[in-house]
Amino acid sequence: MKFSEIEAEQWEELRPYLDTCLLPVTGMTGAESPLEATQCLEDLRDIMDLIEVPYRGRVVTYPALHYMSEPEHFQQALSSYCSRLKQQGFKYIILITAKTNVRFQISEADLWITPDEDGNLPSDADINSKIRELWHS
Repeated sequence: MKFSEIEAEQWEELRPYLDTCLLPVTGMTGAESPLEATQCLEDLRDIMDLIEVPYRGRVVTYPALHYMSEPEHFQQALSSYCSRLKQQGFKYIILITAKTNVRFQISEADLWITPDEDGNLPSDADINSKIRELWHS
């Protein structure tokens, strides 16, 4: 469920059920051509579908972080975003990217979903296992 699909008056009623935030990271640098940027967004959509579709109603998808600054600055910013989302009441933060080179240690995030080093998306079973483990931890 995208954050924009939730009406203001519904939020308090739904809040106990929407305990997981999906925070997409596009991982672009700004040096991409329009064609490359389009491909980045399509790849991100494909990996996000692995979570958004089966877990609709429990997971809220926030707007993507499209552009990365220097890695250490971006990691600090991402950590800060995750902290603020937890302060908003999300129990779990799942970071997701379609890029194979975007991986950071973010203690405030509960799970990173990424393709493997060859660019293959994780299987439905693998994602299901990781999310169930997260929710039962």
